[in-house]
Amino acid sequence: MTTTTLECLIDERRAMVQQLRFFDAGLWLGPPVGFPNAEEVSPSRLDETMRAYHLTGGLVSHWRGKTLSAQDGNQALLEALDDMDEKVYAVLTGLPLLPGDAGPLPGLGTPPPRLRGVRLFPRSHNYPLTDWCVGTLCEWLINQRMPLFLWHTEIDWPSLYQLARTFPQLALVIETQVQKILYHTRPLFTLLRDCANVHVELSNFAGQGFIEYVAREVGTARLIYGSFLPMCDPWVPIGLILDARLTDEEKRLIAGDNLRRLVGTD
Repeated sequence: MTTTTLECLIDERRAMVQQLRFFDAGLWLGPPVGFPNAEEVSPSRLDETMRAYHLTGGLVSHWRGKTLSAQDGNQALLEALDDMDEKVYAVLTGLPLLPGDAGPLPGLGTPPPRLRGVRLFPRSHNYPLTDWCVGTLCEWLINQRMPLFLWHTEIDWPSLYQLARTFPQLALVIETQVQKILYHTRPLFTLLRDCANVHVELSNFAGQGFIEYVAREVGTARLIYGSFLPMCDPWVPIGLILDARLTDEEKRLIAGDNLRRLVGTD
């Protein structure tokens, strides 16, 4: 392959990425934990980094929400959000609140206007993913028309299944971090089949033909693009979508339109 041919292929794929209008479910601030080769992206550089990958916007989270406390992470994220592009929205960390706590999220009064979702870390924060523990938050998210995000490494499948069936109007996004979901496809695919409110994010959705399988069996509306930047390279899930045997319209849904619909952005 000549240099000219390779450059033409690169330009062609970049043009495809721009046409699909990628909107990212997985942008992260703060020092990455467990990823020694990842370099932290500062709030001031996030817009520049997104442009380098042709991302039109996305949802941003903060590592402190997992590693220190939900309150600390939420505060750090809201402070950083003021200096970022208006097409970047917040996913805050939730907790089961104590009796007497002002809701709906720990450490907050009125939810910020750029809030578009909540993430829970049941295993890291030591509570069960059950309706009696997080049901109040689930009901609030339904009323606000916001999704609930969960790493698959933070849940057990029976509890997630029960939560999805108890709150069928709640959009649930299962994130494929911090390890490949390759070895959990049978419970995941069964969950997608049985629960129309469950979606899967693609940053670590690594199996051959997985995207086509989900698109065929339950529909492209259930697939969400996410990068897990800066821990992972956004071009990897971008490439999975570009190379999938799907129509351009189906790819556009997965690249960003499905997530925009879930979080209510244009």
